[in-house]
Amino acid sequence: MELPRTVEPSNATCGPGNRRDIVADSAAKADTAATVSIASVSDQDWYVSRTHGVYHIPACAKGQEYALLLITSRGDAIDLGDNRRFPFVISAREIAQDLLQDLHDHGVFVCAGARPTGDELAAAIARRDAYYQRLIAEGDTLWARGHSFREISDMHRRAAIALGVEREWAYVPMRTTECPACGEKIKSGVAVCKHCHAILDPEKAAKHGLHHPSGPVIPPQKADVALPGERDLLSVQST
Repeated sequence: MELPRTVEPSNATCGPGNRRDIVADSAAKADTAATVSIASVSDQDWYVSRTHGVYHIPACAKGQEYALLLITSRGDAIDLGDNRRFPFVISAREIAQDLLQDLHDHGVFVCAGARPTGDELAAAIARRDAYYQRLIAEGDTLWARGHSFREISDMHRRAAIALGVEREWAYVPMRTTECPACGEKIKSGVAVCKHCHAILDPEKAAKHGLHHPSGPVIPPQKADVALPGERDLLSVQST
């Protein structure tokens, strides 16, 4: 992003000590449109920080063609020293182009108009997929050297997962939770606990024929353990 240039005339003086004046060149250097749109086909949220603000480029949600961020012009200032500051305005397009320095390969781009065209989206998807393919190839090379997960970055894994490519090095541990009945670790969203057989999701269990929808929820099965004083009573009841 190009900032206003400062020029110090050799023959100009100002104030005590013959201090040179500083003249700022604030002429427009880019498109002066009030707003510019940034489109993204990436499934990742991006946060970019600048002196004039923090910008959030949202992820493209499943089922959507793209996510959109509207950029407006912002003000900033140059520190001239001696408690002097020169304010200036950064155009929306200058900001947008500056934010996307490292994001083009991820499918993030500045729209020519208010909304991305079909050709712009197709080009962004092709650019993103090509970049992800390069990351996957790089991950394969790193993995072949020593089968070390430390060599594989999050971007390598993200590329493999985004393109649906199965790789040993792209393994993502499955999220687990505790069974509310027995406390054992189970997969999230299961209908029946594999340890105590408690029905955790009656609707899903009924869908798969594990119990009738109107039937009772199966409680955790516990072993019958009789206390010393209860053994005789249990034997009498059983006869």
